[in-house]
Amino acid sequence: MIPVYESSTGLLHEMGPGHLEAPVRLTLIKQALEKSNLGFEFIPSIPVTEKQLLAVHSPELIAEIKESSLYRWTEFTPDTIANQHTWNAALHAAGGSIQAAFESYKKKHVSFAMLRPPGHHATVNAAMGFCFFNNIAIAAEILHKTFQVNRIAIVDIDNHHGNGTQDIFYHRADVLYASLHASPRVAYPGTGWLEQIGEGEGIGKTLNFPLPPKTGDEEYLTAFTEIFLPVINEFSPDMILVSLGLDGLAGDPYGALSLSTTAFTQLGHLISYLADKNCHQRIAVTLEGGYNYGKIGEATVNFFSGLKTPRMIEFSNDVFSEMFENTLRKAKAIFRNYWSSI
Repeated sequence: MIPVYESSTGLLHEMGPGHLEAPVRLTLIKQALEKSNLGFEFIPSIPVTEKQLLAVHSPELIAEIKESSLYRWTEFTPDTIANQHTWNAALHAAGGSIQAAFESYKKKHVSFAMLRPPGHHATVNAAMGFCFFNNIAIAAEILHKTFQVNRIAIVDIDNHHGNGTQDIFYHRADVLYASLHASPRVAYPGTGWLEQIGEGEGIGKTLNFPLPPKTGDEEYLTAFTEIFLPVINEFSPDMILVSLGLDGLAGDPYGALSLSTTAFTQLGHLISYLADKNCHQRIAVTLEGGYNYGKIGEATVNFFSGLKTPRMIEFSNDVFSEMFENTLRKAKAIFRNYWSSI
């Protein structure tokens, strides 16, 4: 059984009429998981403590989000809005992400924090991009502090670059942040350039691959297999955390990529392959974005189906756009300075 951490608090957090980061996302994904034959066990999440939040976030941000529970609406940015339930939902989203990380690390299997609000845009002291607390960063830091996990790989497959996660670990050598996302030229938040590779002890431990608009399955998976797979394998993580964004699907109203649901099966295979070689299937998945309501459930099931079978994948052709070829060539030139496997 795959443990799935959930909370009814995520169904109460709303950001206003018409906002697509809405409670129905959880409903659609859960329905798809329940209809699948993969075997999911739904477990109530436990809220994060304020002391645990302080491992990543500033006291000022925590106080601001807590205060929002006193009001009907609190606008952090024009598109990141809290209602009176957001504080509680955000506590459960971060807490469930910690639970998933602990479960996977201790029991050496896959787990899923199926919770909202998402988190990878939240910085140390700012809520933004629909995110309030950085769930996956909190999970990584608490996991590190609790079990002295020496090497954690965070794989971010959201259409949008996880600027918050990158910033939090930008100077760290023990956390590898690898993000495959739509080009900052066309996608929020305008970060995630190839040249952003980390600083100080963390130099080379940030991998960004910005993809041209409308990138499809083969280019996306080629970037993963030719850049991310060898680097993560060389890093040899003790744990893999996944920011599962589903907004790379074709037709996503907030996305710029054109992935099929099958691409998520293949991503699952590849991440499972890495975990099989390096960390005994210690994979904890945290939900991020995804707003194509007709496909997010299927893509989630496909991803977990892929995780069940570690394997490399084959491509039918290698005809890519000139823009993608240029990005791939430049990425290899940059990352070869830090990784011998490229």
